[in-house]
This record gives sequence, C-alpha cells and structure tokens, in this order.
Amino acid sequence: MKTGEIYDVVDKRGRKIGSATWVECHTKGLLHQAVHGILFKDKSRKEVLIKRRSLGMVQGPGQWEIAVAGHMISGDTPKQAILKEIEEELFCENKVPSDIIVKRICSYFNNDILDNHEIAYLFEIIYPGPFYIDQEESSGEPKWVNLMDLVNDTKFNPKKYAQFSINAINTYLSRSPQT
Repeated sequence: MKTGEIYDVVDKRGRKIGSATWVECHTKGLLHQAVHGILFKDKSRKEVLIKRRSLGMVQGPGQWEIAVAGHMISGDTPKQAILKEIEEELFCENKVPSDIIVKRICSYFNNDILDNHEIAYLFEIIYPGPFYIDQEESSGEPKWVNLMDLVNDTKFNPKKYAQFSINAINTYLSRSPQT
C-alpha cells in the first residue's frame, strides 16, 4: 500500500463514481475496491499460507494475514489487481509462475475497521511455492497452516489476525463450493 495511490471510489454495485487517495478513502469512509487471495498449497485445500504483517504497516502491524491482499488501483480489473498483488507480495516483483492457479470466488463488502469500506474480490490461489516475500510488508517467513486450525484460532485469538483476513476466510468458507 502506498498512501499516494489513486483508487476508484465506487457505488454499491462497483461502478466508478470518482477517485481518491488511500488517505481520502480511509479518513472519509469512501467505498473503494480491494482484492483478497487465500493461497492453498495444493488442490486438497487443507493448508493455507499466512504471513505476519510488518511492524511498519499502518493497519494491523505484526498481525497474521492471508497470503495476498491489496487495494485496486484506479482502472484495474479484479484479475489485474490480484495478479499485481501476487507478484508484489509473493514473488517480490519477479515473474509469477505460469502454473499458479488463480480463481475468483466472489465479491463481498469488507468493512473491517473504522472508515474502511471496501468491495473485496475474493480469489482462491493454488501454488506450493517457492515464494520470495516482500520484507517491507511482511515480517519473517510465511508459514503453512491447516485451514480448520486457522479458522479455530481466529475465533479464539482474533487479535492475532488482521480483521480483513478473518473476513476473507469466513466468506470463503461460506461461499466456496469446495468446502
């Protein structure tokens, strides 16, 4: 996230009605768009990759999060945005491997923190690694965890996790045909 980036401000149907910076969206409560990607190790969908947010992050420093998430830059489609985020966050600007599987699951309203109102496009990603994690946004190495263990831990220890990640996981479980 770069605070000077320009995002589309949208209506509840996702139609562009204006544009604003990160700061404007998050201080004025403007509806904007984001992508969330839950990364599975393989098609069994039992293990997911999580990573710890850098202590320098504006929102949720030090919390665990799903592997991929970010705001949509003005003019990007959800698919373009998720591929950019995958490249930035998991491959540190290196080319995304051709055998990675990326599938859109749904969109939903994500109002995870005060004045953050998003239409989030949720993607399922399947790829076992290796990864080249951006250490500016993440702290330490990511880890594979059992999906159901993660769900249980988010219920008992929610402060360990970024709220958008909890929302993404719960939405995935409620809408994915694989679960």
